[in-house]
Amino acid sequence: MEKMFDIDANINDLMMMLTDKYRKYTSNDHSSISIEKAQQLMDSLLYCINGYLNSVNVDGNSITTSDYNSANVLYERGLELEKENFARAKELLIDIKNTSLKIDNMSYQDTIFGGLDIFFKKYDVLYAAHETPVDIDYQLSFELKDFTGVEYILKYLERLYLENIFCKKFDEKDIKALLKGYSQDYRVLLLNIYEIVMQNVIGLELIGNDILRLNIYAEGRLILQEMLEDLSLFELQDKLLLALDSILDKLDIKDSRQVEYAKKATIKISYDIKHCISIKKLDKIFITSDYKKDEAASTYKDGAQMSSDELRKFISEMQECRFTSDKIAMIKSSVHSLRDLIDILDTCIWDDEYVEVFKLLSQVELDILYQIVVSDMAMGYKLSELKSWQREFLKLEK
Repeated sequence: MEKMFDIDANINDLMMMLTDKYRKYTSNDHSSISIEKAQQLMDSLLYCINGYLNSVNVDGNSITTSDYNSANVLYERGLELEKENFARAKELLIDIKNTSLKIDNMSYQDTIFGGLDIFFKKYDVLYAAHETPVDIDYQLSFELKDFTGVEYILKYLERLYLENIFCKKFDEKDIKALLKGYSQDYRVLLLNIYEIVMQNVIGLELIGNDILRLNIYAEGRLILQEMLEDLSLFELQDKLLLALDSILDKLDIKDSRQVEYAKKATIKISYDIKHCISIKKLDKIFITSDYKKDEAASTYKDGAQMSSDELRKFISEMQECRFTSDKIAMIKSSVHSLRDLIDILDTCIWDDEYVEVFKLLSQVELDILYQIVVSDMAMGYKLSELKSWQREFLKLEK
């Protein structure tokens, strides 16, 4: 049962603590602070107190100072706990970066190598412990509810780590082909890689095919339709969980956290499978992988490049241009190679000019630029470490 801190019974202690927190926040400046800021400081105090109470085994519905020496003791213990959670989360993010998939899904790469870093730069455990300054686009298999602050980040990272470890059991080229079979736009979709992989692995296990291949053809879906269509939801779940036991054994997954997470994911997937069986649309769940390369990009032939001296002279002239329109005109008339254009983007295009340059490119050329950017991110570059044109390009793609 969740422990609840009785605010009314501890109001005197809390007001003294708030006054002390206010003095430290303002460095003993006696000028007044806003009601909103005072509320933020109080929320931060209560976050640490409740965080500590929920971490210990205490029976009962509410806690008063009679249970401990004072509300301040609860706060100090809670503050120490949240600092420990912060350190654990920071270490876990490093592990996640080291075990991340080299998959060019923008939300996945942005979140791991950019969005999550924001939290560790902006989080204020002393005065705003309850707040969650973070930019997370990547969706987990299970939405996190009722968590804020560092506790939210720690839960998110723990689950993302479990999902990564499972997916690392498979060849990344097969995962990429599976995602491409799921949608040609997989790079820019908000999706969950773990769930898409898990669905196909379960399907392959049910029909007795190699789970490591990840690929289910139309014939396999027909077998699955016939195998599962007459089962009740509970019978379906039992069958899927039995298949999962075999999958975990084959993949040598014994960690209890991974096992429980996989079981929860399987139960969740069962509802989608049941629905798709009823409308005979199992192709929405059990995907046929697409191993075809991006044909246009793979057959693209770059235009004639300038010599080193020509490019150096061109860049020097462009750097003297005052107007964007003049730069665009120069690019139109003289730049015929995407490689040359990238050098130009690196050296003499700024701010709003990027968008105007991107407008000159064909869809194939835009796709190639995108592959360059996500390749850098997959290599571990943070958003802040990308070149200016790369960051602007990602904004355009979103």
